[in-house]
Amino acid sequence: MSHLHEEHCVRSVGSAGGESSWLGTIFEIPLPFDEGAVRTTLRQWMARHDAFRTTAAADEAADEQFLRYTCRADDVQVAARHVGHLRSGTRVYQHLSDFFGSRLSPTEWPHCLVATVSDTDSTEGPGFLLVFGADHSVMDAYSMMLAISEIQRIYRCEITGASAELPEVGSYIDFGADDRAVGSAMTADHPAVRHWGQYLRREGGRFPAFPLPITPRAATDYSTTGRDSSHRRTPPRSTLHQSGLSSWVLTAQQAEQLQTRSRAAGHSTQSAVFAALAATHRVLVGARPLRCAMPVHTRHTPEHAHAMGWYVGLLPLEIDHAGADSVDELLARTTVAINSMKSLARFPFPRIAALLDSTEVPRFVVSYVDVRFVPDAAQWQQWGVRPLRSGEQSDDEVYLWIARSPGGIAVSARFPSNEVAAANVHRFISTFTAMLSTVAEDGTLVDRRTDVAAAAG
Repeated sequence: MSHLHEEHCVRSVGSAGGESSWLGTIFEIPLPFDEGAVRTTLRQWMARHDAFRTTAAADEAADEQFLRYTCRADDVQVAARHVGHLRSGTRVYQHLSDFFGSRLSPTEWPHCLVATVSDTDSTEGPGFLLVFGADHSVMDAYSMMLAISEIQRIYRCEITGASAELPEVGSYIDFGADDRAVGSAMTADHPAVRHWGQYLRREGGRFPAFPLPITPRAATDYSTTGRDSSHRRTPPRSTLHQSGLSSWVLTAQQAEQLQTRSRAAGHSTQSAVFAALAATHRVLVGARPLRCAMPVHTRHTPEHAHAMGWYVGLLPLEIDHAGADSVDELLARTTVAINSMKSLARFPFPRIAALLDSTEVPRFVVSYVDVRFVPDAAQWQQWGVRPLRSGEQSDDEVYLWIARSPGGIAVSARFPSNEVAAANVHRFISTFTAMLSTVAEDGTLVDRRTDVAAAAG
């Protein structure tokens, strides 16, 4: 298995209360509900991807080592469990959240669970709702989006006889073996290890934090002592639940304008988005660089482009925006900052962390993905697609997911559930929205300063 998968298993086994980390979605299938067709659809879908047909178990002969077990595609079976009538959408949501949260684990099979909701007023015509949740070890966000189209197409094939037209997929097991080989060959003097070590030392051995206050002053401040910050004691994981938000920041027309301006200057829309984030950082924080962890995909071969699995690497991003007073200059710096780090994605960070003797986890994470070309993405609005995620607990993590879809550009976030964090994350995103729209429409940077919420004491 990959280093990331193994780390996930270790964290799950070692967490108090068996902490679950899963993601999924809910959407309408606009065809009549047929239980037999649903069962056949799910069996074909799960047989298609070896990620769903495997599980991991601890090897008692070695500490923190896991072995993968796989069943044959022909042996996959789908069992139905009838829940009965639930009186409200709230009851349905709570049932599904509890079901996924209590059953999904990287070390207990199955790692993907599916539910259907039929006989509901939330659909028009003969359709029904389908909901799935999968442990993070076998599904990343891109897999989640691919799954929507695959399930729709296979079910339509079962009901109507139309061809599903699904692309060939590669093996997540093979990907894990390749990742393991790359990581095992690394040593402490590997360039990727040295670069990550330098990056983390700038924050006393920790990942960069969200640049605005997110913690009331009364909260405990864990600090590093001694010279070697890589050996710092990681504080206990907080029991503070995280809040979330989701909002549109650009319309489809504005996103096209942003792309046109970026390409005219020789850059990508991704660079424009991160340049706007850097400009937002300068307005609200000051001249010091924007620093964050940046997840990127590791689907580098055609056979893995449509496979289910956890294909994610991590980059140590730093954008020096001081003195970059024009969009063109900031775009150029951003592109260089991103491109100079891209080669690090193929080196598994869990292995790098082990070589650095670090147990730190990312605190400020920003992801960008263009999902317009995911199969059937244009149908998501019609199908009422809504993503689902397990609840998270942390008092210092802020995640921003920025996605370009057929409808424009949207941002989702999770952050600590306190007034200071909520105020400043909202402030950061509202300033980013203003900055990005001005870049798209006028090709200029704005200095829309807003008050920064002070940490309460």
